[in-house]
Amino acid sequence: MPGGRWRLWEQFSLRGPGFPVGGVLDLAPVDVSVYADKFAGGVLSGPDWDEFEGVFGEVAARTAVRLQGVAGSSDFTAAVAWQNRTVLRTGLRPFLGWVPSASGRSSMPRQREELVAHYWQRFCVKNDTIGFFGPVGWGRVDGSVGGVEVDPGEGLTASSSVFFSSWSIDALARTLSADERLMAWIPPR
Repeated sequence: MPGGRWRLWEQFSLRGPGFPVGGVLDLAPVDVSVYADKFAGGVLSGPDWDEFEGVFGEVAARTAVRLQGVAGSSDFTAAVAWQNRTVLRTGLRPFLGWVPSASGRSSMPRQREELVAHYWQRFCVKNDTIGFFGPVGWGRVDGSVGGVEVDPGEGLTASSSVFFSSWSIDALARTLSADERLMAWIPPR
């Protein structure tokens, strides 16, 4: 530190959520709030209410289409697979096959939409210490630079290391042990 015996460590770690924080704004359409404000403490019926319901349905369908864009991206799919691979089959695939409309918002598509929105919010704003995005990014303090300069590089990550989760090793062991020809080689000697 200036004038003292102490100094900052030159390298530092920075935890981040993985996707740009602005991504959550896709889940907050402003146009519907203008209509909703009319009903603060008011009557939820009549022509204004009917108009609000129509606008809400259209905005909800547009938001679902945006979320399908998120759910179909390779980085999002990879991140979800690392967190909960079953969700790819049970949640994302059916959600991507759904055609959003104001009138077609039954319970199951809405649940899948909420699931994608939950993961999207988590990946945009929560500082997870596990999963696809690592726990940290690394940087260095450069005394020749005034203030703070950030150069995140070309892509989302400069490098990554992959370690097996226990479920993947268990699945491999089940598959190999089902093959009778390998049984003589499986027990430790």
